[in-house]
Amino acid sequence: MEDTEIPIGFIILNKLPSGKLLLKSSLSRVIFSGIISILGFCLFSKSPFIAIFIILPSTSLLFTFLIEYMRKRNITTSISVNLGHPWVEEEHDIEEAEVAYCTPQGWEILPPKGRVRDDNEYEGLLLVDGENETMLGTVSQKIKSELIGWLNFALAIRDAQNLVDDEIEAAREREESDDTIDVERIWPETTPGELSIKPGAIFRKFSKGKK
Repeated sequence: MEDTEIPIGFIILNKLPSGKLLLKSSLSRVIFSGIISILGFCLFSKSPFIAIFIILPSTSLLFTFLIEYMRKRNITTSISVNLGHPWVEEEHDIEEAEVAYCTPQGWEILPPKGRVRDDNEYEGLLLVDGENETMLGTVSQKIKSELIGWLNFALAIRDAQNLVDDEIEAAREREESDDTIDVERIWPETTPGELSIKPGAIFRKFSKGKK
């Protein structure tokens, strides 16, 4: 995906500090488990029994961490943001934040509103804005859940930067201002140690200082 031409003024996530940190953390686990595996093989001629107890778990972890690294690399090369997005630390004369996603057909700048959802029918992704749906193509099941999380994280920060109204708060304001609506709020029972209440919107309105 890195070889695909991204939109002008956009930066791929793995070239930003947040993306680099994510990959660096994952890669460090790959390197560490690889070093342990090499040490195990070096000990094999002197103490085969001990070496096997080192090689087996370290090799298993090596493949697990390698798969994790490749998954995160695929995700961070699938998302890009423009110079106005808060993930870009440098200041630029661009006020509107935008997010782009690399679909199987190429990079696509996502609509100004909406959130990404799982398209169960076609095993892909959907960007949903009310009744409007935009298909984003198919994606590997192995990275789908984490990819959706990162895309929606980028979109939430974009909306906060662009001062997009929170739909949940807007619905509550309409509910409270309409005297004809009588809604009884029912709070579910909770079991100690079990969180069954889903959190609300992560971000509320906030503004970035303009120079």
